[in-house]
Amino acid sequence: MNRHFALLIGFLWCLGASAQYDIAVKLNGLSCSDELILAKHFGDNKYITDTSKCENGLFHFKGEETLSNGVYLVVLPKKSYFEILVSAAEDQTKYYFEADTSLNSQKTLTKGSMENELFIEFNKLAMTEGRKASELTKAYKAESDEKAKKKLKEKINSISDVVFTKRSEIVSKYPNLFIGKLYNAMTDMDVPEAPENLDEKEAQKFKYLWMRDHYWDNVDLSEDGLVQSPVFHNKLKDYFDVYMPPVPDTAILMADRLLNSMEAAGGSDQFKYSVQYLLGYFEKSKFMCFDKPLWHMAKNYYCAGRAYWADSAYTAKMCEESAKMEPTLCDELAPDLSMPDSSFGQRITMSQINKPVTVLVFWDINCGHCKKEMPIISSMYDSMTNEHFEIYAVYTQGDWEGWKKRLAKEKYNFINVANAYGEDKFRDKYNIRSTPQIYILDKDKNIRFKKIGAADIAGTIQYLLEEQGIVEPKEPKE
Repeated sequence: MNRHFALLIGFLWCLGASAQYDIAVKLNGLSCSDELILAKHFGDNKYITDTSKCENGLFHFKGEETLSNGVYLVVLPKKSYFEILVSAAEDQTKYYFEADTSLNSQKTLTKGSMENELFIEFNKLAMTEGRKASELTKAYKAESDEKAKKKLKEKINSISDVVFTKRSEIVSKYPNLFIGKLYNAMTDMDVPEAPENLDEKEAQKFKYLWMRDHYWDNVDLSEDGLVQSPVFHNKLKDYFDVYMPPVPDTAILMADRLLNSMEAAGGSDQFKYSVQYLLGYFEKSKFMCFDKPLWHMAKNYYCAGRAYWADSAYTAKMCEESAKMEPTLCDELAPDLSMPDSSFGQRITMSQINKPVTVLVFWDINCGHCKKEMPIISSMYDSMTNEHFEIYAVYTQGDWEGWKKRLAKEKYNFINVANAYGEDKFRDKYNIRSTPQIYILDKDKNIRFKKIGAADIAGTIQYLLEEQGIVEPKEPKE
């Protein structure tokens, strides 16, 4: 009885340890002394998944867990590679591929995977048609006769149609297979014609908004295998590069709408990758006030617990930084400041400045960049009619005598203050880590522009004064 029980346990153990994937590859021109690598796409990077074991001239990638959907790479010793599809819906122990070291697509074969048969067949067609298109394009560039050029262009377009039609056939016939979802995600949306009653500008806006709203219609937001392909990252990048205007609130709206859709559809890897990508995307943005989308991502995804993959230390640091950013986001009321002037006898409160525009400047007498920027600011102030704006310049360090000497020498005629008594926590309010820093406030003391250069102040003031109807718009220069 005990012996039978032991045999049964051994049998069950063997069943549990059987391979869930066994991808066999025959590479003509290589021997068992060589080694292949199985890698996978993830976003815009590639990661090693497995290394081969060779048996009787046949390379195997084996593992005890089924591989997730995606586009994988079989990498040869000299780093050349060919791509294969992996589908969790197929028996991955039956996958077989054959190629040679030239990686000629016409000589690549596969068995045991219908999706890879479709994939390789399509690649062969695309390669063949691509060569035709390349030759025609060369002829088109060399041709001078317009009629001949037109015919060549038509032939080039017909080749594109052949490839597009084949891909569309696969999408239509196999919409639930990974290859169908992959090829559908590669298909651009057809933008409808704008209503006839719209003028040219309105028609362009209509098409832009339609595309922004329907950009993801061909993408299955529940299919995480798309992240493990070259397609997903490029679509994500293109969406925000092309369709996101330099408006922080619109960027937030687009990000939330997309991420909420992924979360609702169950695309956990899509959601995770996109949150991480957008955090970095907004952090690197050069657009004005785009610390607001960055703050939004930190507060509403990491600090709200939706970034479940992030460790507690990283999340805590993220929340700490976002809290420092919050008081000085664009369109928020600027934290008030109240400090003594250079006489130390009069305290000047920023909120009491009764002007349509306030320019808030943080600077230091020993800061190299400040030495270049402050004279520009002073010259601008003295040359403009400043009845509609005021500059509130805050010295950030503690060399009071050096500060007073600089003011006397340079004759800065705007408001100059310093935290001489240490009562105003301006560094915390404005998260001052470097100088100079410049903020432009409207009549209600809301932050409208921030961290701009001295040369941009005059134009920014003009914009806000025009916006508030205080001055007439300047005529554009011809």
